[in-house]
Amino acid sequence: MLIAGATPLVLVAPHGGRRDTARRPWGAAPLKVNDLHTAALTAELARVTGASAIINTAADRNDVDLNRVSAAHDRAPWFLERLADVLAATLGRHGHATLLTVHGWNVVQPAIDLGLGCAPGTDPFSVGPDAAVSPAFAAVAVRALVGACAGHRIAATVGARYPARARENLLQLFTRRYAGDCRSRVAALASMASAVDAVQLELGIPLRWPGPWRTRFVEACRRALPSLTAGDGDVAVGEPATGRPANALVPCRLQFAGVPFSGLAALGADGGARLLLLPHDGGLLLFTGERAGGLAVATTGPGAVSLSYAGPLLRFPDTRPFLDLERGLAAGRIVDAEVRMTFTPAHAGSEAGEFGSVAGTVALDGRHVELSATAFAEDDERPGPWPRLRAALQLDRTTALSLTLGLAGQEVTGFLCRAGRHVGVTAARASLGPPAAPLERVTLEVEVAGGERICVEVSAVHELPVVRSRGPAAVRVVFAACAVDGSRTPVGWCEAGGI
Repeated sequence: MLIAGATPLVLVAPHGGRRDTARRPWGAAPLKVNDLHTAALTAELARVTGASAIINTAADRNDVDLNRVSAAHDRAPWFLERLADVLAATLGRHGHATLLTVHGWNVVQPAIDLGLGCAPGTDPFSVGPDAAVSPAFAAVAVRALVGACAGHRIAATVGARYPARARENLLQLFTRRYAGDCRSRVAALASMASAVDAVQLELGIPLRWPGPWRTRFVEACRRALPSLTAGDGDVAVGEPATGRPANALVPCRLQFAGVPFSGLAALGADGGARLLLLPHDGGLLLFTGERAGGLAVATTGPGAVSLSYAGPLLRFPDTRPFLDLERGLAAGRIVDAEVRMTFTPAHAGSEAGEFGSVAGTVALDGRHVELSATAFAEDDERPGPWPRLRAALQLDRTTALSLTLGLAGQEVTGFLCRAGRHVGVTAARASLGPPAAPLERVTLEVEVAGGERICVEVSAVHELPVVRSRGPAAVRVVFAACAVDGSRTPVGWCEAGGI
């Protein structure tokens, strides 16, 4: 799709196409996710700002990645030709152009990262000769856009996550890198670099999905438009956001299970944040973010922590969106949420984690629900054997089991917590359910120091399968909020990974 505009602003959405899921089922080779809703968002931005726009609405990035110079040149030359035509026309009318490439960042955080084609320095609004923007544009226009986002409660960073500095990134056409390239289409675009300021926009999910956060982002762009298109003046905007939390981070991993919600929450030492809620009537609510992203965790006493979050959650109709992320994300919708909970340990002082309880409230689109659940908390995820089974289960009012069991060599660590005393696990054996649903029913046989043996029947109440594609092959992990010994009330969590 090509939209002709009347301003020096040119928008490009290279990954707005959709995967043919029937032709490309999930398999061993991980697939890249197309940037959902960037096509519609880019068209909306073009209408509001008067920009020209080149929008990919059909091509799957797994077939041809239009954000990669060589891939576009070899497999989609029409794209480079169209971009050159639009930029040439814009330069002919205005003498300069501002190019914004619109991408999706799959965090459920109202956040944007601006890539300038170079590594950010101490001052992100100061750039050198390797950038895709001029020093004046970085100092004025980029600062204006960051400030406008801050004024709409959108966290904005410059090159913190996606600086757009890889050689094949489309933005590199507007640096010095491709000057004199032997490919005529590439050289034609590179010859315009001195008159083009190019910025990559990586947009979190709430800024792309239809709703109030997208409206705020569009308004922020409209507000910053004079600086984006002129570069020689400033606009009245808020102070630029740093994207960093105001308080010191308290790393924590929390699992809780009960009615009306079970869930997982985590805040890493690097600020990576995750909150996942499983309502008792089905579905899944999710927040993910970086640099804490609005998820606040604070120590409230020995072993006790409070957790609070106010902002968007992505609500899915089922618990299987992570088996095919693109298809799963397409089914999600944004809801407004406020979550407050406090973890109170049964007894404090254990280095291996502690059982306890969670109490608080969950509000979804203004509807408040009380939360009460059994829980297990630890400072951070500890490495363990692979493949493995992990479990943290409240067996009865005074007894709980924490277990990590290697499913290949039967390595085992963990403890039985009984009436405030931890007893180490010395041996364990697990009988899992079928490969498609390994936590559907699990039998755990555990021996602890002193020779005591216990047998626990575990069954999944809320199952959450996940496909992780970080390596050369996809890996399947199944998480589940589980009940024990025939009950249907969840009392803990299990994880089966690598099976």
